Amino acid sequence: MKKGVLLAAYLAFWAAIAASVTYAVIRAGYSMWVGVGSAFVLFQISNGTLAYRIRAHRLRQEGKTPPPHLLQYIFFPRGAATLNDEAPKSIQYLVSLAAALLGAFFVFCGVALAIDADWSRISYPILAVAICVILGSIGAAILYGAWRILAASMKTPSDVV
Repeated sequence: MKKGVLLAAYLAFWAAIAASVTYAVIRAGYSMWVGVGSAFVLFQISNGTLAYRIRAHRLRQEGKTPPPHLLQYIFFPRGAATLNDEAPKSIQYLVSLAAALLGAFFVFCGVALAIDADWSRISYPILAVAICVILGSIGAAILYGAWRILAASMKTPSDVV
């Protein structure tokens, strides 16, 4: 049998399982996204288990020791990252973007609360001011962290002192 036919059958099999799991979860009264998430987790665990068994079998045939733990292999097939490993540039940019959006959201919430507050009706205005300042400060700190991540990811090896 050709690899293309096997791959198509494999993907069709998993599409049917994902549809079945999602349908069963919906029929049980939960949201569709709970079903989609459950199908994804089932896919990850079963494919990781199959990959672990194949890899362990090959390593045993070669006389080497297999990876130590199944769960660790499922979630980190290339091994867990260590502290000194550098993340790829694309991941650094995405983390920086996500942090910038979160920081901007916190700053927006702090400023919007301060502008939209009806100060004459608030019984403890100092507390309201403190909440607004704290939200804005947390947002500014997150924005600073996002800027530092972006600046660090843009450095080239020649820039490092």
